[in-house]
Amino acid sequence: MRGGDHNEKRQSKRLDLSIPMSIRHKSEDGKEKTQEGLTINVSYNGAYLVDISLKDISPKDKINISLSVPRDDARDFPFSRVIGKANVVRVDKEGVALEFGDEVSRLFVAN
Repeated sequence: MRGGDHNEKRQSKRLDLSIPMSIRHKSEDGKEKTQEGLTINVSYNGAYLVDISLKDISPKDKINISLSVPRDDARDFPFSRVIGKANVVRVDKEGVALEFGDEVSRLFVAN
């Protein structure tokens, strides 16, 4: 796919945030595997995660995630914590695109 052919499907603005995210998923041998990665951007509906092993992750997988937005960034963001099951939308050589659906909980920042 050429860069100009990509249609933007995001429903909410993404912020360039590099924050740790923990993921849990089943490996090929059926054992649960936990990894820590870094986001390069995050929105209300998803994130792009890098610095993880992509060996056992495929599009359409559901993986358990845990993400905490640092206090300094939380005032510019609609939530401070996300936990639950995210959908794997895309896997490429750099990382994985995740969608936060109905199976995630968001802890909102109180103003």
